[in-house]
Amino acid sequence: MRQILYGMAVASLGLALVVTFPRAAWSYASFQRLLMVGDGSPYCTTCHSSTDASYHPELSAEASQAQVYTAKHYKALEEGTFAGYKAMEPEQRKQLLEQAKKMDQNSSVKLEASAPTVAPGGTISVTVTTKGGIGPVVGIMLLDEPLRYQARPIQGTGWFIAGAPEVIGADGKPQSKWLDRRFNKQQTNLNFILVYDIASDPAKDMYATARVSYVLKAPSTPGEYPITAAFLYGTAEANEMKSGKYEDPPGGNGAPSGRIQFSNTLKVRVQ
Repeated sequence: MRQILYGMAVASLGLALVVTFPRAAWSYASFQRLLMVGDGSPYCTTCHSSTDASYHPELSAEASQAQVYTAKHYKALEEGTFAGYKAMEPEQRKQLLEQAKKMDQNSSVKLEASAPTVAPGGTISVTVTTKGGIGPVVGIMLLDEPLRYQARPIQGTGWFIAGAPEVIGADGKPQSKWLDRRFNKQQTNLNFILVYDIASDPAKDMYATARVSYVLKAPSTPGEYPITAAFLYGTAEANEMKSGKYEDPPGGNGAPSGRIQFSNTLKVRVQ
């Protein structure tokens, strides 16, 4: 693993970066160390499991279904076919499967806008609300369409993020941990946000919530513009750091326990 590539670590959400540093498989769980604090697109989450086959219409029906969590993750746990699961005892895989099912049943994302129409160059606010994700973090992206491999950051269709997104954590308080890591403090108007301090507990039926709000400046060309949000979350507990050193999470790096879930799609009219 000597080159930069994207994948997903089972510890949390995925989007792992493997570089030349020793033991450096960085998942969302360890984004505190990740150097890339910028805009994002969902195609980089190559090892995530999709929550719906409709996210990749360009694929064949069989290939699209293979990306869905029931096939990509649940089946791998049930049969122990994924390399990282082969060494696990059946009971351990069963426990991971039961936990993943509860997380999926209780994880959701919703997108709302302050108005259905806006004047060219005018401003509108949109809010992404999430529930679930096992933590310790979840990721949120503001995009144009619910397409896993072809969605673009919202700026790609002419919108402009007018300021730093407002992030409300699971404790109901504002947080800026992710944006504060920007070297250029004048450029914090990102479409991708990492929300910290997420702590869901499926055993207790406790699921964390988060909220991210964006102020958008509308495109100059009139028309109808779709807006959607991607919710990136994990189903397996992160345990990558013990005694100050890295240890692989359940299933190892690249396991398909992370998820990508799109919100409802809003169609905002610029007129």
